[in-house]
Amino acid sequence: MRQRLKQFICGNNLLLRFVNQISDRFPRVLVYHRFAAPGSSIPHRVSADQFAWQLDTIRKNFDIITFGECITRFLQHGAWPKGTVVLTIDDGYHDMYQWAWPELAKRKLPATFFVTTAFVDGTLWLWPDRLEYALLKTARTECNITISEQQITLSLDSSQTRSAAWKLCSDHCIKLENSQRLTFIKKMEEQLNVELSLAPPPEYAAVNWQQLQEMQTGGIEIGGHTINHPILSKIPPELLDKEIGQCRKLIQEQLDASVNSFCYTNSGPGDINDAVIAAVIKAGYSGAVFGTNLTLWDRYQVPRMGISNDRTDFLWKLYGGESLTYKTRTKL
Repeated sequence: MRQRLKQFICGNNLLLRFVNQISDRFPRVLVYHRFAAPGSSIPHRVSADQFAWQLDTIRKNFDIITFGECITRFLQHGAWPKGTVVLTIDDGYHDMYQWAWPELAKRKLPATFFVTTAFVDGTLWLWPDRLEYALLKTARTECNITISEQQITLSLDSSQTRSAAWKLCSDHCIKLENSQRLTFIKKMEEQLNVELSLAPPPEYAAVNWQQLQEMQTGGIEIGGHTINHPILSKIPPELLDKEIGQCRKLIQEQLDASVNSFCYTNSGPGDINDAVIAAVIKAGYSGAVFGTNLTLWDRYQVPRMGISNDRTDFLWKLYGGESLTYKTRTKL
């Protein structure tokens, strides 16, 4: 029923504008992670042609600004800029430069790219990629693991079962302390008999500093996303300044520009705490993005909406349907 209602509203321009009018108190902050070639249908990646359509759709009725500009306007006027969209891209994958950046540059549109510095340096695999690579490349058809003191046998005899195994292991890893997570993944790699190279292969590779410099010159804001991509509430407090503050310093040194925007890793309940937020403020960032609760607007916890290739879902979120849904839930 809800999906049919969304489809009906999103297929009617007058209804979309009405939804936008009654919900337009805040900017629409959208989040992307991975991109793919035009016409691709890869899970969790937005294809270049769909991204181009999304950009053209946005600029018909909205102004696109960076996250840094959004925060600046809020500090200047005491209110969030209405009628605006903020495009944010997380992590630092090369496919942003390969597929999304050309579409942005063609239209002279800005975005905010949050990067993990060790990933950009080529010395770090992002841990979900390590898991996925090991599960996809192993010759084994099953694997025994321990989750919450329970022995589980994972079936790995098809792409579907390997994808399900990745989801199960990833959900488990999110709950672990950083050192425990790395130990778990290392044991998985050993059991699966898969050895990783120091730097990720092309399908998991990051941009480099020269590419970031090119994009920054072309209007892309570069923000901080830690050094090693840990879940910040799950590392020792003494490492917070390094992961958060040193990340900012490294990007500023490499790009010779001020870095004012930050993105916490992951956005689940408990992934940040007061100490983490205090470290972001201490490091000198003006604002940060976190979570999906569209009723909670704090400049160090600005909520975002995840975007996919689904056009109905995109229009629903762009024109404020998702915001209205959150308001309704809160009242109930």
